[in-house]
Amino acid sequence: MRLLFLIATCAMAQGIAQEMAQIPAGEFTMGRTKLTPDDKTGMRPVVLLDDRPPHKLKMSAFEIDKMEVTHGAYAKFIDATGRSAPYHWSKRPADNVPIYNVDWSDADAYCRWAGKRLPTEAEWERAARGGIEGMSYPWGDDKPTAKLAHFDVQTGAVPVARHPANGFGLFDMAGSVSEWTQDWFDRDYYSKSPASDPPGPPMAQYGEYKVIRGGAWSDAPSRITVFFRNWVRPNQKTPNLGFRCAR
Repeated sequence: MRLLFLIATCAMAQGIAQEMAQIPAGEFTMGRTKLTPDDKTGMRPVVLLDDRPPHKLKMSAFEIDKMEVTHGAYAKFIDATGRSAPYHWSKRPADNVPIYNVDWSDADAYCRWAGKRLPTEAEWERAARGGIEGMSYPWGDDKPTAKLAHFDVQTGAVPVARHPANGFGLFDMAGSVSEWTQDWFDRDYYSKSPASDPPGPPMAQYGEYKVIRGGAWSDAPSRITVFFRNWVRPNQKTPNLGFRCAR
């Protein structure tokens, strides 16, 4: 017991004891299950078909941060490791605003320092759905509003957990800042993904873009769904892209 107490105390001192949600083992359907107006006309561009086909996955239990990593938590990481700060650091916002202007390697390094890792894309979607099948948003199918998520604005990120949590107790899985995942991007991965705990495509074949999820404060409702996929180069640093950790 004393050893566990010392470990917990050390973690809190490093600023990494963020509360995590327990995601139970189980099955869920990953991907878009709803048709769009373009589907009916047959005019939907191939580039926008990457969120299909929907496919059933078996997932092991895992944990994921209830909130996005904040500026306050990231500051402790910088102080402890000497890693370079994001370029906006001299004018950074409040400690409870999610971190941004960090690339994939920054996010990966923080999670490893915290004894965690970035979530796989499948883990991210399983967590974002909150145990609800076949819906478009973490809260269900109700149209997004400012009371449900921070999106479709030009004013930047706001403090975490200002909006309701989903069924798994996670905040800001839609809007706020987009979030890095472990996975490399393969447009056709859903058609060949393993049926259990998919790890994402291999870097050797698809090491050009990383998948980001959740949409951001700057995105329209169609881009903050639980199934929308986006991809950027790993060295991308923008004011609308952050992360959370898993293990």
